[in-house]
Amino acid sequence: MSTLIIFASIIATLFLIWAVWFIISMTLYIRSGQYDTDKRLREICK
Repeated sequence: MSTLIIFASIIATLFLIWAVWFIISMTLYIRSGQYDTDKRLREICK
């Protein structure tokens, strides 16, 4: 394998790990009810 392929694979793997973490975090944030609270605060502060 060339160095470029190994480097690209490492970058792609890190991106996929970040994407999975982001989706899980966003799901937990919305399910916790914090999203609704933040939405109401944004409406109040307008």
